[in-house]
Amino acid sequence: MIFVDDISKVPSEYLDQIKTYKERKDSLPEDQKAIFMERRRQGGQSPSEGAIDEESAQIEQQRKKQNQTDVVIDGNKVLVPVTLGYDGIEAEAMLVLDTGASIIALHREVADRLEIRDAQKAKFRVVGGTTIETDVVQLEYVKVGPHVKADLQAGIIDHEGVAVPYNGLLGMNFLRGLQYSIDFDKQVIQWHR
Repeated sequence: MIFVDDISKVPSEYLDQIKTYKERKDSLPEDQKAIFMERRRQGGQSPSEGAIDEESAQIEQQRKKQNQTDVVIDGNKVLVPVTLGYDGIEAEAMLVLDTGASIIALHREVADRLEIRDAQKAKFRVVGGTTIETDVVQLEYVKVGPHVKADLQAGIIDHEGVAVPYNGLLGMNFLRGLQYSIDFDKQVIQWHR
C-alpha cells in the first residue's frame, strides 16, 4: 500500500485501485483550514489533532461571541440594547423584544434625544384592540448586535404610569428575517446566520 498526497503521482495502471482518505483538516470550515495551511507553510509541520481541535474550539468561541448580544431578563421580558440613528443623531435605548409588535415603538423621551420633530400622525392598534393616536417616523438605521437595518418605521408613544427599565418595543420590522435564540440563563441573544 502506498500513500500519496497528489493523484498525479499515481501511475496510470493503478488509477482504478485508488482509495481516498480524508485528513482531519479536510472537514474543517474554510477559515480554520486556511489557518491550518498557513501554519503548515510557516513551520513546515502541521499541528497535531489536539491542537487543531483546540484551535477550532477557540475560533468557534470567538464566532459565537461576535454573534451574541448581552440582554437583560426582567421577569418574562427580554430587554435588548439598541442603537438608533435619525438625521445624523445617534441614541442608545433598551427595548423589549416583542414579536407581537409589527413595528418598533419608542417612548417619547427617546424621540426627544434623537431630536425628532417631523413625525407624522398615525393610529395604532394596541393589545386588547384599542386604537391610539401616535406619531410615526422613519429612522435612518437600527443596530442590534451584529445586525443593522436601515429605513425602519417607528411609532412614538407617550409612556404613562410608573417608571420602567426600558424605552419601547423592538418589533417585527427589525426582527423579521433574523434567526436567533435567547439563552435566559446566560442572558444573551445568540444570532444564527
